[in-house]
Amino acid sequence: MAMAAERQEKQADVLYAPLLATNTAHPNGWPVRVIVASQTEARHNKAIWAPSHLISIRAPGTKLLSMIDLPAERHLELLFGDVTDPDEADAAKPAHIEQAFAFVDSLPQDAHLLIHCLRGIGRSTALTLGILARYTEPEEAATALHGLRPEAKPNRHVTGLCDAALGLKGRLAKQALRFPAKVWKPAKS
Repeated sequence: MAMAAERQEKQADVLYAPLLATNTAHPNGWPVRVIVASQTEARHNKAIWAPSHLISIRAPGTKLLSMIDLPAERHLELLFGDVTDPDEADAAKPAHIEQAFAFVDSLPQDAHLLIHCLRGIGRSTALTLGILARYTEPEEAATALHGLRPEAKPNRHVTGLCDAALGLKGRLAKQALRFPAKVWKPAKS
């Protein structure tokens, strides 16, 4: 039994390889251990990935099916649709970004965070891009996101909200326009 637990812990260390060696900007020094996925991937891989913390993004009126069972303080559910028009009823709001950033600020140093939305392409990647940009330059955040999820197509509205919350004056939104990209090229100066 102990060997199985040790093997699973080693597997988690590989899956959640830290994106930052040190992260003095995070209140607990969390080195950004994250997986970005679709709801289906999260559900099917829950035993293998075994996240310690979870951010689930879903549209209002939809349900999470057989999701990872975590205590409420370790599972943030954000309810907004995959829309780009901020005037739509189920569009993301600045409060959603504030909630996500506060949740991330509470993560312990050894946290393994899984972020998912329905397809793992738009909302979850946009939020992840915003989280990464809290600790590194937007260009580096985009490079890291591509490494995590090459098929990413960050939701422009959510990216814009993250950009505004971080005071990046469009720099993060500009990086989101580089997705999706099969091959990642350095940003043009």
